[in-house]
Amino acid sequence: MVRVKKIIIGILAVLVLLNLAVVGGLWYLRSKGSESIRSENQTNREGYYVNYQGKEYKYNDDMINILLLGIDKKGNIEDEVQGIQGLADTIILVSLDTTNNNLYMTAIPRDTMVEIRQTDVEGNFVQTTQDKLTLQYGYGKDARESNELMAKTVSNLMRNLPIQRYCTINLDAIPILNDTIGGVDVTALETVQTSSGTVYFTEGELVHLMGDDARKYIQIRDVNQIGSAMGRLNRQKQYINAFYSQAVQAVKKDLGLPLGLYNALQPYMYTNLTLEDVTYLGTEMLNMHFNPEQLTQIPGEAVFDENYHGGRTVFRVDEDGLQKWIMDTYYTEVTPEEEEQ
Repeated sequence: MVRVKKIIIGILAVLVLLNLAVVGGLWYLRSKGSESIRSENQTNREGYYVNYQGKEYKYNDDMINILLLGIDKKGNIEDEVQGIQGLADTIILVSLDTTNNNLYMTAIPRDTMVEIRQTDVEGNFVQTTQDKLTLQYGYGKDARESNELMAKTVSNLMRNLPIQRYCTINLDAIPILNDTIGGVDVTALETVQTSSGTVYFTEGELVHLMGDDARKYIQIRDVNQIGSAMGRLNRQKQYINAFYSQAVQAVKKDLGLPLGLYNALQPYMYTNLTLEDVTYLGTEMLNMHFNPEQLTQIPGEAVFDENYHGGRTVFRVDEDGLQKWIMDTYYTEVTPEEEEQ
């Protein structure tokens, strides 16, 4: 009996030590991630102070901005080459206000007209031109350059807003993300069908999305229908809201979940987020306030432009509205006391 007790005590001691090792490892990774991301805010000071409507504003350097991209390709993301890199169908800027513990997500329509950088097959700059933001991704000679081009273009659109990290996933990543948290419930915002008439979801239908159904719900649209890209964007925003709520609960139950996902997604993801970054951000987001009103879209409107490639829907940015939104979200007015310092 004494020997059995000693064995049980020994097993418990080992389990406690392993648990402490895991917690200690997570704490170390979190600390390194925080240090890495925050150090970039101290080196990138472009646009730190701006004048707006006669007043001086200061950028909130406790804000962490991450560009999330969804690419319409399958397979290993590293195998893609310039010209067939795919299009950026989903473009979301995630912003974590670590001072006030607020999380913001900003959807940028794929058809947003911006100044994009065109490059040749060697990756050399050719010219800039006004075109749809979705096309910028395809000008990279590899996944890294495509992400950097997108990050720079989105930063320019957002008045030189610093973007510390980027993360791109392709279509194969969606079922993995979705199923890891147990699936997502949505009520179909519209009837989802292909241009050939195949119907996958009916408007008003309550669906528990699992596997490839998640991919279908946020990707498929009738390309022959004017404005279908905006309808799909609304579905993507709805899905992200539902996914986030479910993911937070899943991470609270298993703090190692972000690390497991990070490893599982490797073939279908390209990112400059490190393991340390993921650990830090995953735990930081547990304390963030987020509600549907904080998932917004940049100001503007979708219009039919008959002069764009024979007639296509494009998204025109409301420049004044965008400037005001940026100031309200990312900047604070400099007080007289601060000006004197």
